[in-house]
Amino acid sequence: MKILLVDDHPIFRGGVELLLKNLDPSIEVLHAANCAEGISIALQQTLNLVFLDLELPDGSGLKVLEDMKNARPSLPVVVLSGSEDRSAIERAIDLKAMGFVPKSENTDMLFAAFRSALAGGVFLPANFLNKVGYGSSSQDKRICKDIESGIPTPHTPNEIGITKRQLDVLGLLVQGMPNKRIATNLDISVQVVKKHVSDLLAHFKVMSRTQLVIQIAQRGLVFGPPSESNPIDEVT
Repeated sequence: MKILLVDDHPIFRGGVELLLKNLDPSIEVLHAANCAEGISIALQQTLNLVFLDLELPDGSGLKVLEDMKNARPSLPVVVLSGSEDRSAIERAIDLKAMGFVPKSENTDMLFAAFRSALAGGVFLPANFLNKVGYGSSSQDKRICKDIESGIPTPHTPNEIGITKRQLDVLGLLVQGMPNKRIATNLDISVQVVKKHVSDLLAHFKVMSRTQLVIQIAQRGLVFGPPSESNPIDEVT
């Protein structure tokens, strides 16, 4: 697995790399210290995941997120931030971030958040989930139950109460893929994807994809490690 870490603090990047390698020693971590470096690497490298700081010296992390997802729709991006501002979290999710990890969390919670991302899940701050009316989050109970147990096991369709194909669509939707890219990945039509998304919204009793991602975080669901995203294969 190859991960890009975009953050202007080398000590923080080094600490995150150690946490990730504790989870999986085979992980290769690429470093970028600013927006320009992050975009350059993201547009050229085959990657599984990006961890992106919002506060960078040469621009807005949210703008980098938007540019990355426009250029690489299949590339999962998890936001890192020193802030837990609700509007920033909502904006990041709207821009198809796969999760939002506050730097203010303790090491165990950061470890759990990274485990969730590597397992194809969504991590959002518990305070945010409480504020948007989702109550106490079950994500912490699942992924922190045993910090040393490794990356969580993906959920099955039966556990969630959906079909295998709906599970496939949901896992890619959580990674921030648009319908066209989901259709390409699963070799189905865009219309079929739209039907599955509509059925998933009804199943989870939400009105939008953003609300769906929030509920996935609240439930602590994981769908398996993100696949490699190759810039050559991207659909724009």
